[in-house]
Amino acid sequence: MPREATKTRRRPVSQSRPRPDPPWNVVLHNDWVNSMPRVVVILRRTIPGMTLKKATRIMWEAHTTGRAVVKSCHRELAELYAERLQGQGLTATVEKSS
Repeated sequence: MPREATKTRRRPVSQSRPRPDPPWNVVLHNDWVNSMPRVVVILRRTIPGMTLKKATRIMWEAHTTGRAVVKSCHRELAELYAERLQGQGLTATVEKSS
């Protein structure tokens, strides 16, 4: 009995799987305008899932080193969080994660 060849579906070379975007960091910068408790409150209010402990750690890192990563996520969401923080008077930027 002749054996039937099984056909395999191959993707053309030109079609490749889309690569996910690398994560982007929302960076909080130290400023001398906002008090430490205010920064913690703003972080908890604007970033979903932010705990008191994590917000305090981020605030302290920004205060002592000049900057702290608040969150790593895709670019659009990082820009949204940075905008929210800036809208509350904090200094925040978005940069590619390394």
